[in-house]
Amino acid sequence: MQRAIKDVLYYTHSGANPPTMTVQPGEWFEVETQMNRGPDAELVPDDIRDLYNKHRSDGLPSDRGNASTGAIVVEGALPGQIVTVHVGEIKTHPVGWTRYAGSTGAMPGYLGPSNIGPQFRIVRIEGDKIIWNDRLSLPVEPMMGVIGVAPAKDEARHNGWAGEWGGNFDIQEVTAGAKVSIAVNVPGALLHVGDMHARQGDGEICGGGGIETGGVVKLMAEIGPKPAEMTWPRIENETHIMTTAQGKPAEDAFRIALSEMILWLEADYDMTQGEAFMFLAQVLEARVTQFVNPSYSYVCKVNKRYLV
Repeated sequence: MQRAIKDVLYYTHSGANPPTMTVQPGEWFEVETQMNRGPDAELVPDDIRDLYNKHRSDGLPSDRGNASTGAIVVEGALPGQIVTVHVGEIKTHPVGWTRYAGSTGAMPGYLGPSNIGPQFRIVRIEGDKIIWNDRLSLPVEPMMGVIGVAPAKDEARHNGWAGEWGGNFDIQEVTAGAKVSIAVNVPGALLHVGDMHARQGDGEICGGGGIETGGVVKLMAEIGPKPAEMTWPRIENETHIMTTAQGKPAEDAFRIALSEMILWLEADYDMTQGEAFMFLAQVLEARVTQFVNPSYSYVCKVNKRYLV
């Protein structure tokens, strides 16, 4: 099985990024992801510093985050198609971290920009548990924060952003068993993958991520025709179909994701737009998944049991 290793990292989604690997449609492959830089090692407790330093890199820039592995060519992918990325097993490093720098868009204004002050925590990841402290552990629920393709020709988008090209979704449903469909903008699509989290709460409110980590994820890409009504990425798993959008303010992201779902139901599930709207008023599941990146992420979901 091919593996994209992290010796070449990119901080933008761009068609100008030299390809690092080529995969065939239907071929499973692995991607190593780099843990984001995190707090300086001298600030980390002695008992976990060696483990933390094993997976953290001082060589990462301090002013850029979400290093992505690859610009991975999907052979045969062309503009006018979609690439559908199937997410398989995610194996995290045995260590992770989270941090609040002192101000985020999620912080209530009445608390002020630094009322609680900067915070960070380094955690061990042991089996299926995140060791929060000596009293509490949290279940590992790994996800991929960044899966995207190169945007339109001659464009480059910082990995902190997300948009029609995918990118920094920070949507928890992008995990094992999901498939993510994104419109292709340049030949080969050029997949960018990174920002692995061991878990993340809705809103990603601290701004330093959920439990930032790195590791290895198994992926497989397929290509197909782009639905005429589709603009923004779609996610599907065993139980739900999902539309996504990014915007600011958050209600703009919600409106886009809702519109994309209405169009999907009209095209594939034999509903008029009016019927789809009334149907969604009864069954829609929707939430902000991150509220701190340059554009906020929304996911709209419909349980497949209603799609008869």
